[in-house]
Amino acid sequence: MNPHDAQSSLDDIRRLQDTTRNEIARRSFAMPRVIVVALGLFVSFAAIDLGAPWQYIGAVAGFGLFAAVGIVYEYRAAVQRQPTLQETLYHVMVLLGVCMVFGAGRTLAFALLDAPARGLMSQAMAGAVVAALAYVAATPLNRRVMRSLVRQDGRRG
Repeated sequence: MNPHDAQSSLDDIRRLQDTTRNEIARRSFAMPRVIVVALGLFVSFAAIDLGAPWQYIGAVAGFGLFAAVGIVYEYRAAVQRQPTLQETLYHVMVLLGVCMVFGAGRTLAFALLDAPARGLMSQAMAGAVVAALAYVAATPLNRRVMRSLVRQDGRRG
């Protein structure tokens, strides 16, 4: 093997690694996945103001859908890899941010719309709508951050 062939092979490897990293970041916040996750978050948050047993059924169904999407995504992924601590922390921060948006939406529904605290069309329903829409709207930003985190991991490895 001559030096030109070796360099060509290394360039191909780097190009394929970059393609793989871009695919990991793209699939991490793919729009079909984002919409189903937003639906799961909406169901779980909207059920908070319903009475028992609907409150528990909604929470289990919503967060079950949220978790199932993640499990199916990892199972079907073309590249099997362990997420880094930074990636995991980012996903936790996104979920905490969505919870904060839910709380703010719920508070605004009470203050501005005088929404009731119980029932189907309640403060939780309004907060759930705001949180789900915010999660979907933040998708481009989330993709950029994940791409950056995956690239950082690639430079270390």
